[in-house]
Amino acid sequence: MTAAAKPSDVDTALRAQLPSAAATLVVALPLAWLLWLSGAVPLHLAAAAMVLFVLIVQSAGTLLLRAAHASDMGVLAAWVLGIFATAMAVYALAASFQLLASTAFAIWAALVVALGFVFHRRAGAGRPMQANELVALLVCGVATVLWCRGIAAAPEALAHHHRLTGWIDYFIHGGVISHFGDPLARQQQSIDLVGFAAPFYHNASFHLPAVFAAPLDLPGLPLATSVWLPLGFFTMCAGAYVLGAALAGPAGGVAAVAVLTLVPDASNYGLRNGFFSFHWNVVSVPGATYAIGLALLSIALLERWSISRSVRPLLAGGCLAAGLLVFRAHVFGLAFPVWLASAAALTPLVRRRKLVVLGVAAASFVLFLVGFYTLTDFVPALELFLTNVHNQQEPTAYAGWYSGLLESYGRGVAVPAGMLLIFPAALGIFVLLYPASAFLAHRFGGLRGIDVVPAALVVGYVLVMIAAPIPQHFDPTELTHRPFVLLYAVLAIWTVATLVKLLAARGVPHLWRVLLLASGVALPLVWPQTGVLGELPKFYWGRQHYSYTVNEGLPQAATFIRHRSRPGDVIAVEGLAPGWVATDVATQLSSMTGVPAYISRPFIHAGQRQEVALKRYLALRRVAAEESVPAALARLRELGVSWYVVAESDRRGPLWDPERRRAAFVDRMVAVYSTQR
Repeated sequence: MTAAAKPSDVDTALRAQLPSAAATLVVALPLAWLLWLSGAVPLHLAAAAMVLFVLIVQSAGTLLLRAAHASDMGVLAAWVLGIFATAMAVYALAASFQLLASTAFAIWAALVVALGFVFHRRAGAGRPMQANELVALLVCGVATVLWCRGIAAAPEALAHHHRLTGWIDYFIHGGVISHFGDPLARQQQSIDLVGFAAPFYHNASFHLPAVFAAPLDLPGLPLATSVWLPLGFFTMCAGAYVLGAALAGPAGGVAAVAVLTLVPDASNYGLRNGFFSFHWNVVSVPGATYAIGLALLSIALLERWSISRSVRPLLAGGCLAAGLLVFRAHVFGLAFPVWLASAAALTPLVRRRKLVVLGVAAASFVLFLVGFYTLTDFVPALELFLTNVHNQQEPTAYAGWYSGLLESYGRGVAVPAGMLLIFPAALGIFVLLYPASAFLAHRFGGLRGIDVVPAALVVGYVLVMIAAPIPQHFDPTELTHRPFVLLYAVLAIWTVATLVKLLAARGVPHLWRVLLLASGVALPLVWPQTGVLGELPKFYWGRQHYSYTVNEGLPQAATFIRHRSRPGDVIAVEGLAPGWVATDVATQLSSMTGVPAYISRPFIHAGQRQEVALKRYLALRRVAAEESVPAALARLRELGVSWYVVAESDRRGPLWDPERRRAAFVDRMVAVYSTQR
């Protein structure tokens, strides 16, 4: 009897694995195509690398879903959980043992494969994937291609037209990715001030694209535009589907992805404040996409716990919410307290003593606020934040409103009114649709305990605006503006999921198919508009930082340096600006080569780093003032510089070689000098 059963067991296992293989391809192929658009990798290598990466991420997520007693949440939940676990594992291994990201990933992959083999033997093939999940993966893949294809092709455009067709910060992000993954970067040392340890940052997501750096021999810039962004955007879409499906079934999942990717955000109508463009914020700062995806899954797991009362989904959701700190600290500051408060609100004890708990929470918040600002030198960001976002983000549809309120009524009226204006500016139509959907749900008996989450997020965001300080680099929007993307995502998803649930309760037939068809019809309408809707900043001051033009010849110089560099090499650039700049040639070269800079953007360094940065800046000034090539190169060798770059619009060399005759490489505005004998 046992022998006769074996072929059936094998057949069942194979049938379970085939959908898993299909899911891997459905995820990997769009991501591989976006990597190929960078022009840095042949399509077959991009596909092979991405298939392997996706397989490990999905396997890790599947194992963790089983551990959380949530396997039925499906393959998209497994993807989000796998991204979280993989990033954290690679981060921890790389930091603890001074490993390249690819080496850390190989260790993690071996562990995942071993655990998968053990638990597969114990638990069998597991839950087979449903057809609607495969379609949902395809929807997420198409949405990712829709929004990421332009920026994914940016490195190719940069090489041919000397313009980065994306937000200027991708140069900075590319350097950070090289720092974690490129053998040319000195491991665990700052990419912009070589010899110093990299400061702590919410950089867990950077380790994921860094995995591809060494195996594919890629610098950081194409990994930032063509891997980091697409992986994060897919994760956000997957998290949206999971939360939508948890609230309203598969139709709710499709609606959730559609509302985040096919519906124009609030910057396109109403108050038209481009600084609160959801799409611009997520494609220009991809760390936000990872945080949104993880936060949405943590809420879905909280919803699971509220029904089952099994502690494992609660622990899994709590780990995700806490882990946001190393993915996107700005989102963590809103999401984690709200997640904890929502979890507490779902317990019988808090429900029985609501007023007491609210009183204690309010008193604790006030005491914390008073203590924090009494014991530190920080000042609240609120008033400067409101002035910045309402007065300095032109063009908007309400120019002068906030200034008029301040002049006419003073701070006592203007500040509360300015806080209220944030919500229509950030949320647009959902300021009306979310309360309406909540009212309808209440009217027809559809409200549940988990519906406290969006309301708690609104309150939480108000408290963030009140409490957040101005950080050390003096940007009052840093801690107050960045979290709004989570608020927008959750309220938009909750609105459409509630409406879908109400329609389903009224017996609307084939709702899932109708929504899928509607999304398909909307896709060709949105496809040609994504550049205007989300990539291009709508506020005037941002235009100079989009589609940034580098010095002619710089991409070619970067290729020359990368192909001839060895681990331990260092780049220095003549003529760095000591004051604020969004980027400089040193930052750009480190991103395009993977070679760390002797110094870049001198103004960004603080403390001991600032003292060293000033000394290095002055040392490079002395190099520029030398009168002979041998003397200049000798001084550069003493400083430990391998490559010295001069990028001048007049196409002249340094004072000690104005005709650039001793340069190792010359192309238009750029000359490269090698100190190697």
